[in-house]
Amino acid sequence: MPYTLLIIGGILNALLVVFHIMFWKIFDWPNGLASLSADNRAIIQVLNIGVIFGLAVFAVLSIVFRREMLDTRLGRFVTAAIAGFYILRAVCQLMFWGSGTESVIAFVVLLLIAFLYDVAFHLTKPIRK
Repeated sequence: MPYTLLIIGGILNALLVVFHIMFWKIFDWPNGLASLSADNRAIIQVLNIGVIFGLAVFAVLSIVFRREMLDTRLGRFVTAAIAGFYILRAVCQLMFWGSGTESVIAFVVLLLIAFLYDVAFHLTKPIRK
C-alpha cells in the first residue's frame, strides 16, 4: 500500500510538471509578464523552470525508486521532505492567493499530495542502521 501511494504521488507530480510547462500559455506570460522588469520576468520564468525540474525529480523518485524511497534512510528523508514541500506550498497558496474557491481547491490538492507522502512514510518502519 505505501508503495502505491508513492506511485499516485508520482503521477500527480508528473501532471503538475505538465501544468507548469503550460504556464506560458495558460497565463499568457509573453504579455502578462511584459510589465515587469527584465530581471523580474527572468526570475519568474527561471523559478518556474526550477519547479518543473523539481517536480519531475519527485515524479521519477516516486515511481521508479519507490522502494528506495521507503526502505532507506535517505529515501525516507526525501519522502518526508516532499511531504514538507507540499505542506509549505499549501500554506503559501492561502497566504498569497487568499481563500477564493480556486485557491481553496489548490490548497486541498496540495495537502492531499502531502498526505500521500506522509501516510506512505508512516506506514513503513524506520530503517535501523
